[in-house]
Amino acid sequence: MTGDAGSRLASTLRLFLAGLLTVLLLFPIYWMAQTSILPTSSILSRNPDLVPRLADLNLSAFETLVRQYPVARWLMNSATITVGSAVLSTVCATLAGYSLSRFKSRTASGIAFVLLLGRVLPGTLLVLPYFVLFRWAGILDTHTAVILANASMIIPFSTFMMKNYFDDVPRELDEAAKVDGCSAMTALWFVVLPIARPGIAATVAFAATASWVDLLFARTLLLSAENWTVPVGIASLIGEVQTSWNQLMAAGVLSVLPVFAVYWFAQPYLVGGMTSGAVKG
Repeated sequence: MTGDAGSRLASTLRLFLAGLLTVLLLFPIYWMAQTSILPTSSILSRNPDLVPRLADLNLSAFETLVRQYPVARWLMNSATITVGSAVLSTVCATLAGYSLSRFKSRTASGIAFVLLLGRVLPGTLLVLPYFVLFRWAGILDTHTAVILANASMIIPFSTFMMKNYFDDVPRELDEAAKVDGCSAMTALWFVVLPIARPGIAATVAFAATASWVDLLFARTLLLSAENWTVPVGIASLIGEVQTSWNQLMAAGVLSVLPVFAVYWFAQPYLVGGMTSGAVKG
């Protein structure tokens, strides 16, 4: 009886801590959403209400934002860059991760070291060389430049993500496929990748999120306002003298919705099948 009571107490405590952590993590998003639908007088109040009155809620900030700023163009530019960066990063990371997992050699170790070094270097150190390189190549102020820059920062970490996942996939599957006449690429495509879907989904989610929220490369490499992404557009809403906080938060709400959508659709792959590569005895 004592053991059952202790187990229930521990379970209740874990549930309470999980709920508290969830509230703490979601509170900034709640406050951003609340600020976006409140008038300026309520936002600048010295004693803001944790739960606003229904009479104060309105969507005027969203209406003004969409009417005065090219939000749809920002979203489209961000979507283009995000899709390009995610696809390029996932393809390169998958091939590189599979190679590092299956082919052990000094060359592979050297490539892994170079990838790790690329992960350590901060983006602020690379943005100026990228600016000069892309201007020389004639792709400065294009989405291609930002896609390449984002991919260069995403691929190193994504490669190690995929390598760790491929390490958990039994090598016997590859060998059995090769016995049946498959090449290394054919075995990867038809045998390993279907099992690696959770890892690929995690890589896509990471790459899409990192690209969607990028401000450094987009702000530096995109010179024309018509090419701006959502983060650059949101940054332009911050004025030197006055800032419309409800419009700024409204833009923030619009910017996080696609990220929620990505993780919502990727959730079945991220949660389900995480042990699909296990060997059953």
